[in-house]
Order: sequence, then C-alpha cells, then structure tokens
Amino acid sequence: MFLKDATEAFRRVTGSIAVRLTLWYALLSVLLIVAAGGTLYWVLVEQLQQVDSQILSSKIHAVHSALGRHAGNAAALRHETQLEASTIRGVFIWVSRPPVGIIARGRDFNPLLDSSRPFTKSPNTLQKKEWKWKIHDHDHYLVMAQRFAGNPSTTIYVAISTTQNAQFLAIYRRALLLATTLVLLAAVAAGYLIARRAMRPVARLAQIIDGLSARQLHRRVADEPWPSELRNLATNFDRLLGRLETSFNRISRFSADIAHELRTPLHILRGEAEIALSRGRSPADYQTCIESAMEEYGRLSRMVDALLFLARAEQPDAQLDTPLLDSREEVAAVCAFYQAMADESDITLVNKASGPVAANPGLLRRALGNLLGNALRHTPAGGQISIRTAIQPSLLQIIVSDSGSGIAPEDLPHVFDRFYCADAARLRQGQGTGLGLAIVRSIMQLHGGEATLQSELGTGTTVTLSFPIIAAETPSSQPR
Repeated sequence: MFLKDATEAFRRVTGSIAVRLTLWYALLSVLLIVAAGGTLYWVLVEQLQQVDSQILSSKIHAVHSALGRHAGNAAALRHETQLEASTIRGVFIWVSRPPVGIIARGRDFNPLLDSSRPFTKSPNTLQKKEWKWKIHDHDHYLVMAQRFAGNPSTTIYVAISTTQNAQFLAIYRRALLLATTLVLLAAVAAGYLIARRAMRPVARLAQIIDGLSARQLHRRVADEPWPSELRNLATNFDRLLGRLETSFNRISRFSADIAHELRTPLHILRGEAEIALSRGRSPADYQTCIESAMEEYGRLSRMVDALLFLARAEQPDAQLDTPLLDSREEVAAVCAFYQAMADESDITLVNKASGPVAANPGLLRRALGNLLGNALRHTPAGGQISIRTAIQPSLLQIIVSDSGSGIAPEDLPHVFDRFYCADAARLRQGQGTGLGLAIVRSIMQLHGGEATLQSELGTGTTVTLSFPIIAAETPSSQPR
C-alpha cells in the first residue's frame, strides 16, 4: 500500500512539475522578449524624436539668423525661409510677429495653418517649446516654437511631419506582438518537450518503485545513474527501503517467535488435558493437572503483558515523566522485593547506589527487577549481586553485577533480542519468557539511554544502564 501511494505521488509530481516548468518557461520567454522589445521600442521612439528635435532646432537657428540679416527686407526673409523649408521634406516654417501676423512661411501650403483644425498654440515665454500636434488621425507633427525679444517680439515656428515615424512604429508594434505570440507558442512546445525530457528520470524512478513489493525490499534504486538532482532522493529512498526491510524482517521474526512461544504452552495444556480426559482420574490427578495448567496460564499472561509493553514502548509518541529520583532508594525498594528469594537461594544483595537519576520510577524498578530476577536465577548459592552507580560525562550509570554462571560469547550479541534465551532448558521449564532483557532495552530507549552487557563464563555478568543526566524535570506522558 505504501509503495503504491508513493508511485502515484511520483506520477502526480512528474505531471505537475512538467506543466509548471512549461508554464514558467513560456512566461519567462514572453517576459524577456517583451522587455527586450519594449526597451528597443522606447529607444527607437526616443531616437526618432531626438533627430526630429535636432532638425527643428537647427531650422529655428537658421531662420533667426536670416531674420537678423534681413531685418528690413521682407522678400529676402521669405526667400530664406522657403529655402530652409525645402531642404528637408515634411518641414514647415512660419514666422509670426504681432500685430501683423505671419510675415514669412516656408511653403505655400502649410497643413498646420490651412487645415480645418488650424494651429493656434503659441509659447508664452521666451524659452523654446516643443510639443506634438495631430490634425487628422493619420497626420502627426512635431512642433517647436521659440519667441525672440524685440519691438515687437517675433515667434518662429517649425514643424516636421512624423506620420512616417508613427506608421513605422505601428508596424514595429505589430511585429513585436506577432513575435511575442510566436515565441509564446514555441516556448510552450519547446518547454513542454524539455520538461518531459528532464522528468524522464523521475518517471523511471516511479516505474521502479511501482515494481517493488514486500518481497523486493532488498532492491536498491540508487545504483542506477541518476541525475545529480535525483541522487539524494534515490539515496534517501534506499534508506527508507532499508528501514522498511528491517522493520518487516523484525515483524516477521517477531510473529514467528510469538507463534513458536505460544505453541509450546498451548501444546502442553492440550496434552495434559487429553491425558486427563483419556480415562477416569482421581481428584488428586485432576488437581495436579489444573495446577500445571495454572503455571502455563501464568506464563502466557506474563508473556502477553511483556509483549503489550514492548508494543506500546515502540510507539513514536511514547514519552515518560522522568522526575529526579534517589537511585539508592529505588534500588533499595527493588532489593527489598527480591530479598526473600535471595535469602532462599543464599545469595547476598549489595546496594551501593547513590545519586539522583532522571527516570520514571515504575519503569526503573521494572528494569532493575528484570535484571535482579535474571541474576538470581543464574547465580549459585553463596554468590553475590551488587548494584552500584557511576557518574560519566552527561550520564549516570546503574551497574548490576552478579557472580553467576555467565553467558557464552556466542550468545552475547543476542541477549537483548526478544524470546532469546541462552539456556533454552530454563525457558522450556517456564522459568522465563525470553523478554526480560528486551524489556530492559526498551525501557532504556524510552529514557534516551542505553543498556549494555558484559559477561564471562564462570565469572559473572555485568549489565550497565546509562541514563542521561537532565538538569530539570521534563513532564510528559507515560505509556500504559
């Protein structure tokens, strides 16, 4: 189910990313061409207007010079004005002097004066003025005027037709719009092809994931030559597969172990019941059978309780209340509970613990109780079990040592595994469930610490519980 959901997610990501890349690529292309075209258009407009302005300014200067040379000769002034207007096509010049009006004009026909919408604007200062004028929808002019002081003052007007410039700019705008449209279409097509090609490795990864199943968790996808952008994803997915494989194998082994461990007491109960029912028995025989069954029931109950604790302890939100406890008092309480068993086995319990420990009191006593119970079962008469503490950097260690039979070297790597028991005969006799040390390890993991074990055959076993040193109490919830 997880792999199927992951595959569908990859497929959705592949499609959506391809579409988004295409849209972004097309949008970026359009923005770039519009920005470039707009900039060129603005530069072109400014250049055309600047050239026209220079022409108009030069004509005003030339007419003003002629006005100075021919101050009393109106015919010569008109001739000079006509010459200046005829040198460039589309230039119109006229000179106005109140109250006479126009005293010279460059051309016989002036559209700005002779049209139905005659030119009426005039500068009100002695500075040079420039503005645009439109007679019809397609007749555009750039006008420049300058008033010169005198008695009376004289105003020189110069205009140039910008109709061709306007037509040229209109063609340029249409070409820019067409180019933008074509680029948009090309960018969408090319962007989609590029995005699809770029997303092929993702589609390939989705295809590989789709082919995975619970029996193929050992497969790794990072072995293929992925692009650098997907290499980390493939590596992280391999790590996920590794964790899933480990969890799946652990669950499989756990299920097999549970089935195996439950089968033994059930077979015993069934066998004893079949023997008891095979023929008539005395009340004493039935009582013996029931007592034996009660032992197996007790073992099954302890096993179920231990399994429930382990299952709840492995929940990701399992947290604890870890107040600061007096380790000596906690150890003394556990020793007092097992003192009768120790006296019966002629074993000495020594409490050398001291110092505060941040731990949940119930779980700490359960872990110490499991360790003491194991030590009492494996320590011969006359032996000794000691509990002491040691301070390490950022750790407080509670060390449980016994002078028992010890554990074989080949069994040491497995002692914290569930249902593992180095002495299988004791497990079959109902003296343990094989879950005691597994519970101890889970308790230490809940506390953020660890449990380690050292042992030597014929010498004894030492288990060290390392608790982090916490400056203040951290409130949280305890698993039940």
